[in-house]
Amino acid sequence: MSDKLLLALQFYGGDKEMAMRLARLIADLEPRHSEFADFLFVSRFDCEQDLKTVEYVSQKFNTHTYINRHRRGTGWPHGPNDLWFGTMDHIYDFSQAKRFPPYKAVLTFEADACPLVPNWHRELSRAWDEKPVKVLGSLLQYPGWHINGNALFSADLKFLYWVSRQIGGCSPISGWDFKLAKEFKQAGWADCPKMNSHWQTKTMSEERIEELRNSGVVFLHGVKDNSVIAHMRKRFVGG
Repeated sequence: MSDKLLLALQFYGGDKEMAMRLARLIADLEPRHSEFADFLFVSRFDCEQDLKTVEYVSQKFNTHTYINRHRRGTGWPHGPNDLWFGTMDHIYDFSQAKRFPPYKAVLTFEADACPLVPNWHRELSRAWDEKPVKVLGSLLQYPGWHINGNALFSADLKFLYWVSRQIGGCSPISGWDFKLAKEFKQAGWADCPKMNSHWQTKTMSEERIEELRNSGVVFLHGVKDNSVIAHMRKRFVGG
């Protein structure tokens, strides 16, 4: 295994614009071309890639794209379920064929996530190294104990095979991260204090964002508007 992470951003037509703003912010937070992570854009079957944003991000990351055409779920939670499993299918296929380097872990994340510090993925990489687990993320109690799907997952081929080929999907009426909580716990999971997830948070104040940053959170998920992305851009990039 290499020491690299794969950052896999998943999106569909409804959140594509926000996802592209997030991707550009992530690129702008990098001081130079990253040696620590590569970037994968994954769009739903009915959503084309934004090639200008892909080109922009490729200035800072080795960049890959994938349109998830073979899984065609829509609506919530069927759409996100199929998009995540399609992402893991693709990573397994390309890893097995050695078309991807041997990443140590993949971060699957969505448009309503955002880094809170410039060196965020290096912080997550160190947190991953400290925990001998297969899943690392924000452990949530509601509606039952589970790790939110904006999380790190092992890129070990056996684990990817287990997810992609042995599990292969889940009920279209229940979110995959909650539905598979028992399986992920048995595989080995851990809470990551550096990652924080909020349920359906419409917006977040600059004061609250700074509170989370000061508490050690480097990756935030769940804020549905542009407030976190805009604050991080203003604070660390300018403009």
